[in-house]
Amino acid sequence: MSFMNQRQCFLVLLSLLSYGAQGAPVIFEDQPHKIPSDLVVLLGMMIGFFGVFIISLIVYCLQKLLRRGIRLTHEFPGSLDDAAQEAEEDRRALDELPPNEQELYFQAKDFLKLNPMNNQELTLSQNLIIQEKGVSAWEFRPHVECQEFIRVIDKTEIEFLNTGQELSIQTNFPIPKENEVYYFETKIYDLPNPENTLISIGIATSPYPYFRLPGRNRISASYDSTGHRRYNDPFPLEATIFPALEHGDVIGCGIKIASRTVFWTRNGKKLSESKIGGHIKLPKNLQLYPTVGSNNRCALHVNVGQAGYVFIEANVKKWGFGPLEGNEIPPPLYTKFNKDVLLESSDLDLNDLGLRNGDFPPDFWDAVDGSCEFNDVEENITLHTLGEDERSENMPSEQENVPDSPPLYDEVSR
Repeated sequence: MSFMNQRQCFLVLLSLLSYGAQGAPVIFEDQPHKIPSDLVVLLGMMIGFFGVFIISLIVYCLQKLLRRGIRLTHEFPGSLDDAAQEAEEDRRALDELPPNEQELYFQAKDFLKLNPMNNQELTLSQNLIIQEKGVSAWEFRPHVECQEFIRVIDKTEIEFLNTGQELSIQTNFPIPKENEVYYFETKIYDLPNPENTLISIGIATSPYPYFRLPGRNRISASYDSTGHRRYNDPFPLEATIFPALEHGDVIGCGIKIASRTVFWTRNGKKLSESKIGGHIKLPKNLQLYPTVGSNNRCALHVNVGQAGYVFIEANVKKWGFGPLEGNEIPPPLYTKFNKDVLLESSDLDLNDLGLRNGDFPPDFWDAVDGSCEFNDVEENITLHTLGEDERSENMPSEQENVPDSPPLYDEVSR
């Protein structure tokens, strides 16, 4: 822009200011060209609209700051005042639940109050265990109160021995947060009494009431064997959006770390949840644990990535909890012999044996004729030397194999 154009723009601004103050533009004596009135009006309107917009924006921001309040929610218990929500749930529990369910409901509330949610990050020692063992670091551990009713074999094979009592079990480590998606599958390996057995498979915070199935208390979500999907809901449900589970079914549960969205699969196919408003979205910054439970005898086998998934996408994108092998050093081979001394001579003085008569059975030393003496070879007996002695005894000597003289040709022809 030339100096003359800058000067003309400056004169236009002065004219607009004069027009706003006196109602007529200022005409300068040294103005070389006459400014069009249409341009002056257009610029004035633009500046006016811009000023109104700025003032409105400032007023709006001030109102938002002055009227800013607290967003009430019941997603994260204890963080906000949700007494009204809890009172409503207590009323529904007294009205809708049978007496035994009411007792479990209030016991679970007391359990959660006495055992605050463990939302801390893993310690250094726990991270080192995961690095050393890989995916085998995750294992299911029953609560101390129900160890006689839940048997865990090979870390992830769970056998429920209870009858008519709700029990649940969680892993020792939470679901990781490094990758985008994590996923685990549970197979109903044994179901002796399907009519009277209720199985719930899902995720929950820890500690979770061991006497309640997942999906009933905060914060937990589950897929029930009846086909119901639960999220912090202990009350009876009518709609069954999922298929009912049977013996041999494989149920998958996955979570997207960024959005905290939970999805389900059954026998390798992803299930739709659009009928009830879409997938469950859990609160952020929570430590979540795989949780399974049952109210009757059954056997569940859980796969957190130690084997191949039925859901193909989970195999392709590697949604397991960790690598198959960690950086732990393997133990030495059993077939390898070293030079460690297996038997050594004692430094006990024979003159002091009389002081230790109470350490040996009666007539212990009388069974040995004479003193026990060992030479240098016998004092250095190892597994390696024992193996060599056995092999040398079994192998025939060279003197026995070599004949004294070669056979005659006549004997060979015969």
